Amino acid sequence: MSSKERLGSKHHTRVSQGVSTNGTSSSRHHETISSTSDHRHHHQDHRTSHPEILESKIAARAAEIDRLSSDNRKLTTSYVALKEDLTVADREVQGLRAHIRKTDTDCEIQIRGTLDKIAKIEGIVKNRDNIRRELQLAHIEAHKLASEREELASQVKLALKELKKVCIEAEGLEESTQELERLKDEHQRLREEFKEEKSGNVEKLGQLKEMERKIIGAVQTIEKLRSDIATARSKAVEN
Repeated sequence: MSSKERLGSKHHTRVSQGVSTNGTSSSRHHETISSTSDHRHHHQDHRTSHPEILESKIAARAAEIDRLSSDNRKLTTSYVALKEDLTVADREVQGLRAHIRKTDTDCEIQIRGTLDKIAKIEGIVKNRDNIRRELQLAHIEAHKLASEREELASQVKLALKELKKVCIEAEGLEESTQELERLKDEHQRLREEFKEEKSGNVEKLGQLKEMERKIIGAVQTIEKLRSDIATARSKAVEN
């Protein structure tokens, strides 16, 4: 290839490249203009809808703030009420503790007093068996005295009968009269002694019966006090 042909070929190539470059630039410029136009149109639409979106967001945010404020007020009210309830409950607990301490003290005092009563009553009835034996002996002695009284009365009647017989036989004798008077006096004395012994035995028998009744009452009182102590201790454990 000659130098002219080479120069012609290079020139044709450059021209072709220039045309191609110009075509590409023109196409790019047209696309840029078209894109700019679309962007401006979209920006105008965006400007039109953006305030509405902001207003909607602000309204939603305001509603949320109002809801949170209402919830906060409710929570504050609930907190105050709960704090007051807690204060009242604490006072009630303190009162209950004081009542429990007082109840424990009262129960302890009552139990001690009851135990003292039981100790005293047990001291009274400690010799219960001996007293019962004495009472039985007193009954036996009373029966024995009654038998002796009947025997004595029989002897007195027999003596009077014999005395009458003697008096009839020796009606005019002074000695018989004096003996009769003596026997009468003796009979009267014996009657008075018998009455005194009978009265003493009856009184002693009454005392023994009264003592037995008191012993039975004391035993019943002890059983009742023991039951009361058991009840008091059960109540103290529950409190």
